[in-house]
Amino acid sequence: MLYEYLKGNYELGEPIFSGDISIPGLSEENLRYHLKRLTDDGILCRFEAGIYYFPRTDIFGERMALTADTVALHKYVRRRGRRVGYYSGYTLANRMGLSTQVPLTEEITSNFAPAQIRELAIKNQKYILRRPVVEVTDENVAVLQFLDCLKDLEKCAEEEPEACGRILTGYAREHALTRAVVDRFLAKYPLKIYKAIYETGIDFGTIDADRGKGNVSAQG
Repeated sequence: MLYEYLKGNYELGEPIFSGDISIPGLSEENLRYHLKRLTDDGILCRFEAGIYYFPRTDIFGERMALTADTVALHKYVRRRGRRVGYYSGYTLANRMGLSTQVPLTEEITSNFAPAQIRELAIKNQKYILRRPVVEVTDENVAVLQFLDCLKDLEKCAEEEPEACGRILTGYAREHALTRAVVDRFLAKYPLKIYKAIYETGIDFGTIDADRGKGNVSAQG
């Protein structure tokens, strides 16, 4: 029963968190027993306590180990296909092109962060986790990332304000972030964010105009 459930719900190489498994009639004790049996039989691999996976194989037929970054992605950013977080801080600045620095410690803002801010390790890889200002969803993740960039601009960005403004205007256009959309969340952020919007010269005017014409589509 457990094997069929797992095969029907998880891809090869996708982390399986035992706490996410819910099968009517299967107690926690029985779940642990069956997970151990599947692991002992070589069907599942155990990453660490409570985390398992169906192994993928490389072109030589060798089993590929699950990575800490994959576990972090599925645990704190996209949980069972549902958006629960996003990369933030120096990690986000690098991914957005606001900085060329590749941080040694990835930063993630997540609904599943255990505290307001916490540094933790998955295997030997360290991560900084933060709680979001509001619950992260597929619908609001783009605007929350946008505002986080502005909040951390002085600390994380290497580009000049004008260059940052062009990058962020492009991001806003791509995700249909009009001034009205942004304004709904501004009160959740520190006042310095208004200064960042002014100094970068983000052009909401063209975004609002394009939205009115139906030329911009949100991508989430």
